[in-house]
Amino acid sequence: MNHHPTLAAVVVATTSLAQPAPRFHWPMDGANGTVVQEVIAGQNGQLQGGAVWAPDVGHHGGSCRFAGGDDRVLLGPRDMTTRTGEFSLSMWVRPDFVTGMDRTLLAKTIGPTAQDHIWSMTFVAANALRFRLRTGPTTTELTTAPSSVFGGAWYHIVGSYDGALMRIYLNGALMAETAAAGAMGYHPQAPASMAALSTGAAPFSGWIDDLRLFDHGLSQSDVIDLLLEQLSTGIQRTPSPTLSDGRLLLPADQWRTGRVMDATGRTLRELGPVELSGPIELRSWSPGYYLVCLQAVGHQRTWPIVVQ
Repeated sequence: MNHHPTLAAVVVATTSLAQPAPRFHWPMDGANGTVVQEVIAGQNGQLQGGAVWAPDVGHHGGSCRFAGGDDRVLLGPRDMTTRTGEFSLSMWVRPDFVTGMDRTLLAKTIGPTAQDHIWSMTFVAANALRFRLRTGPTTTELTTAPSSVFGGAWYHIVGSYDGALMRIYLNGALMAETAAAGAMGYHPQAPASMAALSTGAAPFSGWIDDLRLFDHGLSQSDVIDLLLEQLSTGIQRTPSPTLSDGRLLLPADQWRTGRVMDATGRTLRELGPVELSGPIELRSWSPGYYLVCLQAVGHQRTWPIVVQ
């Protein structure tokens, strides 16, 4: 966090947001067998290759483990039939490592070329994300700048299209956006798959958890609500912090520990006793997206902070 003399901060409160409703949801909590249960529409997937369940490793309970090769999950066509023309995907991913080769996280394609992608999300160029989406006859491609993505850590990845803009979010932070136009069509001949193309090409090595597909564009508030879902469910709610003269005033509580994380989930620093009992100085923080995470007896709270 480098010194910057003219910073302002915006506090984004997340405790009252309603959960966005997905069209399809694969929790990835299996323990045995090859069926990947879809809990909304009954559109189950199938494990292929050497993909196996990892019931003790997921971000939300269990997950599925992919070791590259031809490991994948076949999901069927999974077209959006509500005719909104919008689309979003949300998933948790823990890569073994990130290489310069394309690594497919999720894809619906009719072939191997870029214009064959109906929608997809991949790791590219070692540590960037690429979101492809076809609206009308054109597939638009959106790629982030290189990000702080490391093997062995969980990341929440979202691709969103609201009818006008495509966006990529990484752990709640907007990483890239571009204009796109038109509505998504139906492509029942294009199979959807997880962790590789349906053919097994461009495989991913790591864990995938909690895949959701939406028939509408997710807002940043929606994305943050999904990001913090596990933290906010069943946890005592406290008032949001307030901003005063460049300082973050925490709600009164017996906070025992605290930390500040960046958009990729890395801990930047631990909060000391003085900060836990008093205001947190933000004016020395570099511009960016942060999570302030506090733990008290029996409950915890996390607030996203945007410093501009």
